[in-house]
Amino acid sequence: MIGKVLGNRYEIIEKIGGGGMSLVYKAKCRVLNRYVAIKILRDELTSDPDFVSKFKQESLSAASLAHPNIVNIYDTGIEGDIYYIVMEYVKGETLKKYINRKGRLSEQETINISRQVAEALKHAHTNNIVHRDIKPHNILITEDGIAKVTDFGIARAATSSTINNTSNVIGSVHYFSPEQARGGYVDEKSDIYSLGIVMYEMITGVVPFDADNHISVAMKQIQEKPVPPSKKIKNLKISAGFEEIIMKCLEKHQSFRFQSVEELIKKLDSMNGFSSSEKKEEELIDSPTIVLPPINDVDVNDEQNTIDIDIIDDNSDNAFKTFFGENTDKEKINEGTNTSKKKLSDEERKKNRNITIIAVLSALLVAVIGGVLAFKAFLYVPEVEVPYLIGRDEEEARKIIEDLGLSFEVKGREFNNEFEEGKVIEQSVDEGIKLKEEYPVEVLISKGQKEIIVPDLIGKYSIEAGIILKEEGLEEGDVSEQNSDSVPAGQIIDQDPAANTSANENDAVDYVVSIGPKIRYVNMPKIEGLQLETAKLVIKQYGLTVGEATEEPSADVEKGLVIRQSVAAGQEVAEGTSIWMTVSSGEPAEETPSEEPSEGDGTEQPSEEPSSGSYPLTIALPKDKDNVSVVVQKVTDGGREIVYSQEVETSQQSIIINVEGSGTEVYEIYIDNELYDRVEIKF
Repeated sequence: MIGKVLGNRYEIIEKIGGGGMSLVYKAKCRVLNRYVAIKILRDELTSDPDFVSKFKQESLSAASLAHPNIVNIYDTGIEGDIYYIVMEYVKGETLKKYINRKGRLSEQETINISRQVAEALKHAHTNNIVHRDIKPHNILITEDGIAKVTDFGIARAATSSTINNTSNVIGSVHYFSPEQARGGYVDEKSDIYSLGIVMYEMITGVVPFDADNHISVAMKQIQEKPVPPSKKIKNLKISAGFEEIIMKCLEKHQSFRFQSVEELIKKLDSMNGFSSSEKKEEELIDSPTIVLPPINDVDVNDEQNTIDIDIIDDNSDNAFKTFFGENTDKEKINEGTNTSKKKLSDEERKKNRNITIIAVLSALLVAVIGGVLAFKAFLYVPEVEVPYLIGRDEEEARKIIEDLGLSFEVKGREFNNEFEEGKVIEQSVDEGIKLKEEYPVEVLISKGQKEIIVPDLIGKYSIEAGIILKEEGLEEGDVSEQNSDSVPAGQIIDQDPAANTSANENDAVDYVVSIGPKIRYVNMPKIEGLQLETAKLVIKQYGLTVGEATEEPSADVEKGLVIRQSVAAGQEVAEGTSIWMTVSSGEPAEETPSEEPSEGDGTEQPSEEPSSGSYPLTIALPKDKDNVSVVVQKVTDGGREIVYSQEVETSQQSIIINVEGSGTEVYEIYIDNELYDRVEIKF
């Protein structure tokens, strides 16, 4: 493998470690020019889909995490039959080696490392990942003293320190929790227990539970209470507060431990470290991740079941002493119990010895098999089917769940319009799912309908009302409009239900919005040709407003008479609209003839330029829309010229556009791209 390049990028340099299912190499990334660690699944496991799945799971679990106390996953890949994970290369050593090298750690250093590991677990738990295999071997200590958690891929180990069968109890026996040993429900508090074991080992140099074989250790995890560190090691310098933290982590029942890593971190932050002696204790052997025998697949009364146990030491002397006792002389057993001083022949002596050895080994084999079967029976956790709880009373649901041997937990209470107060409205595990006993079933309990006091919306604008209702837990209902002479347009003039009355959460509140005074329309009268004062009276009689009157000379219209009006006669116009007029100032002044003869026939020709000026063109706006597009075009011999184009609000009722021209010109008015009016204006 050394020298091989994976993914055309990672050059393998040297082997730096290995475990039950993988080997770890130091490599160099040719792209980023940095060192990385590459974990490669063992060759003999690549054909096992279960191992491949667990190997992939490690990369998926760890890759979803980004934290300074977790070893980063950079990349994954498959090349031929090589499955690999590219990880951060950490310069340092495992916490296990660190403890063995120092003997045991001071309280302050133990707290410091524990807190870093706890921060890593907090991040993992926040992302719904339970490590399940926290131990010193899976914690790296960098040269700067930074703790980094690794190995998020628990798998069935393939070394001699493994119990192999159809496994479902996974972990390292010296560090896993009682519920892991029993095959029960594993959650974040299981990681807290394992961290407690690691803390215990850091401060004392030894694990709280140890035995000759892994099954015995697992049984101690379930049955025995750990000896407090201060009693485990004579004259150990440890504060009572820190010892209390460790012992709380090691509670057998999950509910008695810290309920979250965050709670543990707060406790650790409240502690001050004390130095301890550096006396080195005897090193512990590695505690491999193992798979215990299956819990519910073996019938203890079925003698046909066979169990493959590779973990128990095969040394015959150790096995002999374990079975018969430390002080038993093996030779005496081999010679039998016959105390007669009768001299036996060599052949008889050899025959008796063989018979004795066979008997002892047979008894030992029976004892081992019986012990394992008994252990399986001890660990067996029955499964029960979860019932449907929705709509049941809280106490009724609690009794049903607890009678099944499950744990009933109320995760919260909230208002609900569908269920009465005290009823179950949600359950964490669906009906029909089978769970092991003691597994928690969380429920959400109804607080009934939430009573809300309806806010006062009168005088508020509709956009403001929507925000107010949402903040109060209410919904907008029907919104209608109504004219009002007293309330400005856009403000609310009425609501249902009324303000300060009671309503349920998510109820709808209807309200009415003012659109201002009611607009009345009249047909514009013809005032052209009328005397100015008469025209003003007519305008007022129609409910319109007299606008500006300008004069202009006219050869056709008598002085004092109206020549043009801003709104064409017969056009519908809103009451109150200002009407502009152009009044004749009489005959235009005669121009002095030019003394220079024209170039034609030699006679003088008078100059006849058309009159020019501006005209206030009034356009009444439709009332069935909020905004319209208004375009005014001047019709010319060559086509049309746009003199006005604008998006306007119809709340103005009408707009006035000053157009300039000369002579008689025609203008076309378009509203929303449709011809609205055609006006002829004489300038």
